[in-house]
Amino acid sequence: MGYTLRDLITGMTLPNGKAIIDHLTKSAGIAMTMQIIEANRGTFHLFEKALGLPTGTIRLIGGSITPSSIKSIIGQADLQEFGIVQDPDASLVEQLGGGNSPAQVMAYFLDKYPSVLEGMLQTISTQVIYGTDPTFGNDQGFKGLHQYAKASSNVRQAGGATGHNTTIFVVRWNPEFCSAVLNPAVMGRNEAFMRSSIPVHNLKVTNVSTSARQPVYDVLNQSSLGLMVATDECVAAITQLDSTHKPSVTYMAEALRRVHARRDLKGTMIYCSEQGADWLDELTNAKLELTPKDRDYKFVMEAFNNVDRVIDENISDVETSVLD
Repeated sequence: MGYTLRDLITGMTLPNGKAIIDHLTKSAGIAMTMQIIEANRGTFHLFEKALGLPTGTIRLIGGSITPSSIKSIIGQADLQEFGIVQDPDASLVEQLGGGNSPAQVMAYFLDKYPSVLEGMLQTISTQVIYGTDPTFGNDQGFKGLHQYAKASSNVRQAGGATGHNTTIFVVRWNPEFCSAVLNPAVMGRNEAFMRSSIPVHNLKVTNVSTSARQPVYDVLNQSSLGLMVATDECVAAITQLDSTHKPSVTYMAEALRRVHARRDLKGTMIYCSEQGADWLDELTNAKLELTPKDRDYKFVMEAFNNVDRVIDENISDVETSVLD
């Protein structure tokens, strides 16, 4: 497994010297396990997407060789800005921070930093999953796993009812053709993954007609990230899964084959919601055999054919046909 966002974040410390706790209230497995690379152009990353390999020629003495070259196109992964604005009530900040001095106000926001970072990671995970779909993702961001799987015809539709569906993804991460892209300053640890502005005391208008205002402290939190997918063979999806259309061994094996998982078992990941994980566990339960000596009933599937299964709760269990 290559360098991941988890590796980057857990190695950072807050300005007050405290380590960032590697804990998410809501599992964001995709954001935590996707490989990351440095953008080769600062705010964007240029890459070459091969469309076909050159064809060799067998030549006899005195014969000739037909020219052949790699067919490819240039792609670009732009770093998109993710932002969260905090504007808590000024009195709340000053009471919990211990006063209204700049240091005391900053102490309040430093205490909230891990929670805001978690919210940022959830937003990133959702964007990576649903991309520009306006219902489940954000059309102002980059394309996500759903769009890439569909564009490369790597989707198996299970036939579940719209509004009650979930998806299982198989992704083969690789720094050469499938990874998240970060600013070089962040990768070099010269800049925090999530940057926060200095708290500013402000009066927020709460009623336009009466000009009523609330004293608050404003803080802007920002992160930048892009997604590079430079091949049609790194993202596969099993969609339209529901309680009567569950994942099967055949479906899972097909998805792994579509991304050539055996070429890199450590770099390949299976992503699913908690509901999807339960259905994968049932594949194990059907083969489970207990003896009189067994004292623990365990049928959790942690991997499928040596490919790790990772839960991401940002994968919805109420997906609709707009994703098909």
